[in-house]
Amino acid sequence: MFKSVSDSAAAADGGSLALFVERIDGQTELFVINRSLASCGTPDYNKITSSLRPLAKEDCAMIAAALEPLLMTTPSIHPLADFIDTLKQQSSC
Repeated sequence: MFKSVSDSAAAADGGSLALFVERIDGQTELFVINRSLASCGTPDYNKITSSLRPLAKEDCAMIAAALEPLLMTTPSIHPLADFIDTLKQQSSC
């Protein structure tokens, strides 16, 4: 499903994170963890969204499993482990 993590970024909204992942089909999928100050205390806080698709619980578990093999080749500067943990949490809610 995924080839590599190509980039990551922190937003100026108080804590949101972005992860850019190269897919096997050549597209780049952008995942964002919403940790903005404005979302604190709402159901949207700490929720991951994708630039290419809606994320159901089942999708989150599948994506987390597909991202785990990339941990060994992704520089630690990218918050990949944080995204995997958050996807796992989102799949169980």
